[in-house]
Amino acid sequence: MTNASESASSSSSPSPQPVRWSGGGFLTRLLAAFLVILITTTITLLATGATLIWLGFTPAMPVEIDAARVRVATLEAYNATIVSRADALATEVADLARRASDDREALSDMRIVIDDVKTVREQVREQLTAVVAQNATLVADARASRDQVAVFATAEAGRVALLQELDRRSQRIERFLQRLSDIAGDAALDLQRPSPVAPIVAPTAAVPVEPTVNPTFTATITPEAPGFSTPVVAATDTPLPATVVSTATPTTRIPPIAP
Repeated sequence: MTNASESASSSSSPSPQPVRWSGGGFLTRLLAAFLVILITTTITLLATGATLIWLGFTPAMPVEIDAARVRVATLEAYNATIVSRADALATEVADLARRASDDREALSDMRIVIDDVKTVREQVREQLTAVVAQNATLVADARASRDQVAVFATAEAGRVALLQELDRRSQRIERFLQRLSDIAGDAALDLQRPSPVAPIVAPTAAVPVEPTVNPTFTATITPEAPGFSTPVVAATDTPLPATVVSTATPTTRIPPIAP
């Protein structure tokens, strides 16, 4: 309201005359402006400082900021190192995962091979069992054959001895028959030859002839091992009944007298 009244009064009053300033007034105004700027700047700085102090800023803040910048740079470098290490670890993890996958595949292949080996081992075990049983049968057959061969060899040895004995006795019989043949031939020659006239001789006692023993052969069958049916003939000497050779007593024959 006062302003309105003043404006109304001023409008109603006559206009004042312009004041003329002197040279000293300019300097005063310049000094006043400078003082105003100085005071304003001071107040602004004080207000800014108070605000900074109220916010926690101290005079050592720039040094701390520089140290913080250094720390941040160090942390950034360390972070870059960690990132590179993380990348390397990620690569290693990927390699390990790939190797693990390869190992799983190799393990599955090895399990398949192990199963195949077990199957082959079972087959080989069955074959070996069959071969062992067959070999046992063959060994038993070989032993039986060996025993049969031994028995056969023993029988053959006995046969050889028997054949030798038969040969020896057949030679004796042959010599005996040859001797009888010679005696029969001599007797036939004596009977065919003319008997000379001789004086009557008193009969003489007949000379007893010792009985000759002719060997005979008795076949005795000895039992052999089963599987052989060849009889073994054993020769035994059994005396035959004695044969008495009659001896003729020569008598004198008188030839007829010619007329």
